[in-house]
Amino acid sequence: MRMAAQSPWRLRRYGVHPGARRPGRCAARRSRARGMRLTEANDTARRRDLEIIGEFPALPASPEKPAVVRQATVFRIYPNKAQEEALRQWAGAGRWFWNKCVEINQQLYVYEGRFAFHGELSALLPEMKAAEILAWLKEPPAIHLVDVSRRFDKALRDFLDDRQAVRAGRKTAAKAKDFPKFKSKRDRDVSIYLPGSALKLIRRQAAAPDKARGWVELPGMDETQVWTRVKRQGRIEEKRVNVRRAIRVRGGRWPEGTIRSATIKREGGAWFLSVQFDGPPPKKIERPSLPAPADKPVHPDPTANNGPAVDPNAGPETAAVGYDAGLKNLLIGSDGSWKPVGWNLRKAEKKLKREQRAASRRTQRRLEMEKREGRKLPKSSGERKAHARVAATHRQVRRRRSDLLHQTSHRATAKAGIVCVEDLNVAGMARNKHLAKSVADAGLGEVQRQLEYKSRWRGRHFVKLDRFDASTQTCSGCGHRLEGETKLSLFDRRWTCPSCGEAHDRDENASLNVLRWGLHKLIRRGTSEVTPGKSGALAAGPNPSGKRRKGKGLRRTRSRREAANSARGTGNVGASQDLVSRELLQ
Repeated sequence: MRMAAQSPWRLRRYGVHPGARRPGRCAARRSRARGMRLTEANDTARRRDLEIIGEFPALPASPEKPAVVRQATVFRIYPNKAQEEALRQWAGAGRWFWNKCVEINQQLYVYEGRFAFHGELSALLPEMKAAEILAWLKEPPAIHLVDVSRRFDKALRDFLDDRQAVRAGRKTAAKAKDFPKFKSKRDRDVSIYLPGSALKLIRRQAAAPDKARGWVELPGMDETQVWTRVKRQGRIEEKRVNVRRAIRVRGGRWPEGTIRSATIKREGGAWFLSVQFDGPPPKKIERPSLPAPADKPVHPDPTANNGPAVDPNAGPETAAVGYDAGLKNLLIGSDGSWKPVGWNLRKAEKKLKREQRAASRRTQRRLEMEKREGRKLPKSSGERKAHARVAATHRQVRRRRSDLLHQTSHRATAKAGIVCVEDLNVAGMARNKHLAKSVADAGLGEVQRQLEYKSRWRGRHFVKLDRFDASTQTCSGCGHRLEGETKLSLFDRRWTCPSCGEAHDRDENASLNVLRWGLHKLIRRGTSEVTPGKSGALAAGPNPSGKRRKGKGLRRTRSRREAANSARGTGNVGASQDLVSRELLQ
């Protein structure tokens, strides 16, 4: 019995494209042959990798592993209604003080032609708290309001620096930062800064060793009072009650060491606690593993793709590995390993479009009602929920990307004693309208940042090559460099060297060049960390052509920056001076 003809849109709905054919025997045979070629290419790259390492008989010894490093861990906190109301009051106090700082600086510039910085603004807090009408400023932790003043100082100095750069012609007005703006109650960036000494974490003893469960005690939470509604004799009354102090927390890793600071943030409808601490580098946690099925044996080779996890505390498996980053594969190693890009944003685009359209329809409906009635209307609960669903989807995409990048950087730094990467102009690549979304979704800049600090944590050498080194355009066998019309474009994935006739894969050839040039720089410098600025004097290695490169360099040195800041003034004056008039505080 023949099935009824399906329309093209219905076929696309179920993932079947019109005109597509089922893969037959030839297609399956081609797929198996492609997999065989991939395996052979990996084996060939592995042999080339060992040959390059053999060219350097005396590699520097591994640096000492630091005993204490600065780390951060994130917990999900579950405050009750009273605790959440207290956190909202703390965030509201910080928002009010930020807006007051903006207002004070606006009026100071109009009447006196100057600005107030962190020293003057933080000195106003005791006077504000002494006023009876502003007694509620005593409820949040004092350091939280001081941190608001510090962040406003940074935003104001960035605005002044960018304005000076625009006048000097170093930056366009479109890219310069604006004057700090007022914050609304509906803003999404809600954060509360806390000192490490005032934070107390209580771990649940019954929790598993690899899970962080417990409670957190916040400073001043007992003294904070919130309004709650109670029903007495059939009437609804409001009274102030003290909130409970301990808040339940749940996270991935419990901090070990001295807690430096903590920040409470709200993303969507969830609250998170980010704790920064100084402690030993993270260790491998032994988790109970289930026996592997008979039809799926475990790969004994730890360097194979999708193999078992690598212990970062153990010694490196190989001497050195060079990594080339790309948009198809996130990292391509000189040992034949590769990690594909997750494409988390592109996978969630269909869901995001549907949720954003639903939120846009509700917003447009409210705007039409405002225009019809001639007054401003508040957002409905349905509109808030629609925008919350969009924010939750973006948060899920961001976490999936972060999880992939951390797994990739962990494995890359744990298995190699020397990690060589190539510096990329990620900001310039993001300005390309054809590549901007892919570059942002891949996270190229973040994976390089993680490779750098994780190499330092685990006692590995980290070498970063200059971004102008032609690793893709240079043959890893004979060193011939393609020039002029023979240069490779983004569409050329495989090419043959015109000098030696060797066939290359674009990414594997670049990773081999990164490995060789990185070892050259590491031996000449003799340091555990080599950056492009420190290795600019090296003539051999990554520049076989011998041509001089042109670069802008640092236009503004540290001495000039300090001189500009001192000329502008820090804003810290004596207490005897009249900082701000009494009218500005009212």
